[in-house]
Amino acid sequence: QWKLCVLLTESLCRGGDWLGVARACVAGGADCIQLREKAVEARELLDRARALVAVCHPAGVSVIVNDRPDVALLSGADGVHVGQGDLPVAEVRKLVGRQLLVGVSTSRLEDAEAARREGADYCGVGPMFPTTTKRKDHIVGPAYLRAFVAWSGEGGLPHLAIGGIHAGNVGELAA
Repeated sequence: QWKLCVLLTESLCRGGDWLGVARACVAGGADCIQLREKAVEARELLDRARALVAVCHPAGVSVIVNDRPDVALLSGADGVHVGQGDLPVAEVRKLVGRQLLVGVSTSRLEDAEAARREGADYCGVGPMFPTTTKRKDHIVGPAYLRAFVAWSGEGGLPHLAIGGIHAGNVGELAA
């Protein structure tokens, strides 16, 4: 259960300095960084993932690669995160076994239950708030986070609240 996982996308980094932003996140206390690059070709993504691992692992920070279990494995990342439209957890497990953590984005308890059943290690829970990184027709909000925590129970499935979270609204989620 990470305390702060930062989603890293070059196009959202000032000046495109994604690795500099990663270093700042590590220095600032993030304990996980998720590399989320939808438009980067595989070879470049692998290079970036390896560079991120080189920055994060010495500091004890986990690295998760979005959507690409192959890149996560080859780079030495700690895990892969998939969405509802990506490879199913059961298929990802065929590729990575237990070598990687596997996380799944969920916006309904039915999604979370399926993720648990298929062997996910954690769930992304959201979106909590509107976000500029991904268009969503339905914002499930903090009510879904409360429902997930109640469903998951004591010692249940680890989770990350996702979507539009910033310093001004994180307190609502922590409560």
